[in-house]
Amino acid sequence: MNYTLITGASSGIGAAIARRCAREGFNLILVARTTHLLEALAKEIEENHKVVVQVITADLLSPNAAYHLYTTCQKNKWPVRILINNAGLGLWGNFQDLSLEHMVEMMQLNQQLLVELTHFFIPMLREVPYAHILNVSSTASFQPVPYFSVYAASKSFVLSFSRGLRKELEPYKINVSCLCPGPTESEFFSKSGFKKIDWAKGAFMKTGEVADIAINSLLEKKAIIIPGFSNSIGAFFSKHLPSGLMAALTGKYFQPK
Repeated sequence: MNYTLITGASSGIGAAIARRCAREGFNLILVARTTHLLEALAKEIEENHKVVVQVITADLLSPNAAYHLYTTCQKNKWPVRILINNAGLGLWGNFQDLSLEHMVEMMQLNQQLLVELTHFFIPMLREVPYAHILNVSSTASFQPVPYFSVYAASKSFVLSFSRGLRKELEPYKINVSCLCPGPTESEFFSKSGFKKIDWAKGAFMKTGEVADIAINSLLEKKAIIIPGFSNSIGAFFSKHLPSGLMAALTGKYFQPK
């Protein structure tokens, strides 16, 4: 028996990916800091699918969180075949006005934790066949985004890291994919402090749609996964238009009133 481990699994895209993986028959390790949400999701999944679901409540910003998560899996003999680094934060506003402490926490969760978990779990992934790593980035990773500057930069790191690691792990038969969703119906924007979203409501994808595309593409070993046609078009233009123009365009939509 092996497992798919999902961080940030209690809500949003993480919960949707958990449900999608359960439909594939994957046993799950769900990780987040909200126990009652994790337990409710685990109960729902076990009632609807013939899979085993383990729950780990953890504050992933706490010291040595990645190491403790890895050793928990080791001690319980829960071999991980698919590692899904989904946990992340957003923070919107004028850079100079934002809390430095909160920005550093966001970088720790979006970048440092992802790197640490990946580093710890690679030896375990090498021991199981058909192993995968899915790192969750964002369409914000393709261009500068004023007023989401640190968030976008942190997700650019995830994208670049995933591309490089994919090549490194080819000899070990470990696939690395990077998911870059655009606006999605979740609590991300509200938790980020961003309220000016009327302009994008028509472009929001459902979390279930994102999860279906993510897991289908992961199993097909696609390097970069961009759910939705409009998001793919946006990523295409981000690659070919000058970065200054892209910053002006994105800044127009994200600028605080």
